Amino acid sequence: MRTDGHVRILAANRRFRRLLAVRLTSQAADGMFQASLALSVFFNPDLIGGNTDPFHYAAAVALLLGPYSLLGPYVGVVLDRFSRRGLIAGANVLRAALVVVIAVTIQTGLDWTWVLCAMVVLAANRFVLAGLGAAHPHVVEQPQLVTANSLASTLGALAYGLGLATTGVAKLIDSDISYSMLALAAGCLYLVSAASVSAAFKRDGLGPDREYAGAAGLWAGIAATTAGMVEGCRHLSRRRGPALVMAVQGLHRFLYGIVFIIAIALFMGFFWDLESDPARTTTITWLLVLAILGNLGVLTAAIVTPRATRAWGPKNWVVVLIALCAVVVAALAGTMRPVMFAVAVLLVNIASQGIKITVDTSLQRGVEDAYRGRVFSLNDTIYNVGYLAGLFAAAFVVPADGYAPGTLVGVAISYGVVCVGYAYLARDDAPYDSQAWSPAAPEPRPSTSQ
Repeated sequence: MRTDGHVRILAANRRFRRLLAVRLTSQAADGMFQASLALSVFFNPDLIGGNTDPFHYAAAVALLLGPYSLLGPYVGVVLDRFSRRGLIAGANVLRAALVVVIAVTIQTGLDWTWVLCAMVVLAANRFVLAGLGAAHPHVVEQPQLVTANSLASTLGALAYGLGLATTGVAKLIDSDISYSMLALAAGCLYLVSAASVSAAFKRDGLGPDREYAGAAGLWAGIAATTAGMVEGCRHLSRRRGPALVMAVQGLHRFLYGIVFIIAIALFMGFFWDLESDPARTTTITWLLVLAILGNLGVLTAAIVTPRATRAWGPKNWVVVLIALCAVVVAALAGTMRPVMFAVAVLLVNIASQGIKITVDTSLQRGVEDAYRGRVFSLNDTIYNVGYLAGLFAAAFVVPADGYAPGTLVGVAISYGVVCVGYAYLARDDAPYDSQAWSPAAPEPRPSTSQ
């Protein structure tokens, strides 16, 4: 079946449209909130002064993403035991309440009240996205999953980018709208998302399947969580195809984190002219352009990935995307110019989103629903921990102004090694069979080489 046929089927699927609306409002709010936080605190010259040390940026991201990265698998067990609809709605209501606290205290600078609240808000973001990913098979038929993942993750990323752009444009035009007001607007969108999921689905409409859902006391739940994580890892170990592509995504995120720190440090240091641009207006403009190009890359990946995986197979598509990253980063090392970084953001985001779509579909197709929430949250943890590890690896080797062509050469070589290694290891274990639409089997699948 052609991809546009899948799109028409999904467009007619009312349950999918409703779940998509929940995602879009939630991720638009994420963009507004995170941009407000970054521009008002972490990239605010009045607060950071001359502190452009790459470790500053790595620590800022780690402070906010770290908690969920470590606790994500335990959250996954919750997604496998209790109503995902209720959990998604509750998480968004909690975020709306915490945003109010943050809006009141954020103008004071580095205050632990809003820092802790922001950590919870961003942790809940990953929780919501993991729940939405695990819920997809409950609203979409198997043949449409890869296209559904492309549409949902891509449109969600575009909504997130729109939220970022709203705050960025407000900063550039010197709007009287404060960051606190933008944060409060994000809180309103969180409430809309919570109301949407509550109104659109029944309690068990997004899973887990009733025979797997349950409730127990606190200590029994903790014990079940620990045992469940072991079972989830064992379940994944019997599915070599999904496990390998998850590992590739984790390595990609590690290398992506290094490139991210170099890019931020360059635009805040080497590319910044203090005398002509003391307020960093040019820097913020470039960051906004990069955000727009990144979202265009995500959109391109959504259009191309369903066709590419059906034509070439998901394994070969991942190999092509990792090879693209190797070539692009090598080109960056040879030029070190802002325009080249803009091109690189477009291409690397095509690769990153294409890999993510393939991984999500692999987990939805190859993991039983009883384990799906755990495995999705485990995947989120690998995704985030790999990224954080890359940030701190860069923080220790990248100079304050970000000029590190040698480091970029090392990253390009690493991408090449990952590309060759994955092509060899997955030669008989593709992420999923793009030609067959059977549901996840309780036993290991046969070899699915493309």
